[in-house]
Amino acid sequence: MSLISFNNISFIYNKKDPNHYDALKEVTFSIEKGDFIALVGHTGSGKSTLVQTLNGLLLPTSGYTKVLDYYVTGDKEIIKRLKKEKNIKKRELKRFSHLRKEVGMVFQFPEYQLFSDTIIKDVMFGPLNFGLSEEEAKKRAIEALDEVGIDYTYYEKSPFEISGGEKRRVAIAGIIASSPSILVLDEPTVGLDPNGKKEILSLIKKIHEKGTTIIIVTHDMDVVMEYASKVVVLKDSRFIKMVTPSELFNSKDLSNFSLEIPSFYKFKRYLADFGFNKDITNINTIDELVDKIGEKYGK
Repeated sequence: MSLISFNNISFIYNKKDPNHYDALKEVTFSIEKGDFIALVGHTGSGKSTLVQTLNGLLLPTSGYTKVLDYYVTGDKEIIKRLKKEKNIKKRELKRFSHLRKEVGMVFQFPEYQLFSDTIIKDVMFGPLNFGLSEEEAKKRAIEALDEVGIDYTYYEKSPFEISGGEKRRVAIAGIIASSPSILVLDEPTVGLDPNGKKEILSLIKKIHEKGTTIIIVTHDMDVVMEYASKVVVLKDSRFIKMVTPSELFNSKDLSNFSLEIPSFYKFKRYLADFGFNKDITNINTIDELVDKIGEKYGK
């Protein structure tokens, strides 16, 4: 059974306005437990809107998003049908505080979700909000800060006086302190220098390896190539396909989706264009490619 399913969902901004905007159009696909999903597509394709239906920040105008046993929808007819077919009470369709414990979300600009006067209080907020005692919440916060690499000397600092990369790590700590099943990150590397980007991605990978399902929204195809197990492509508010990174970057239609080709795949194409006659279609790492070039030239 899928962990997450988007069931023919559409979302319209300013629905009653004649100039309304269809941000999502009849999107249907599923995500399995343990996946590392990269959600890609040109600006305005619906990526951020889609992930905000995962914890009820946005309610689909039609269709529904199902996460674990929770249903998210603003469609009255579907609510009526779900209540009848599955014996769901109205409150169970509205229990988004419970859902938000399962689905942690880190936004593109972490300063928007930091608000306490100290880092330790900020990270404690989630566990306290979900009913833990102050002692247990502090224990969870310290564990989470340690996991993201924030030293105890930072605990009493203001979260607004640290660097962008540190803010992002604190924001992630504030989410994982509540032990979500799913972690959603919107452009987690944007604005970071190469070292900061590497640190954040290593952290996300470590969280994934502990069993958390990861969904990242990104424009960085090198990140997609190196970290994602599956890629979901959106275009013009519609779901196009779910493929592996290798399948995506070896395909001929990347330009149709306004996606950049990672440097590694550009190099593979250059080799082919310049007459390299070894089959490198299914090669997806630098080491494999180096070996294949060595075979060609006897080294």
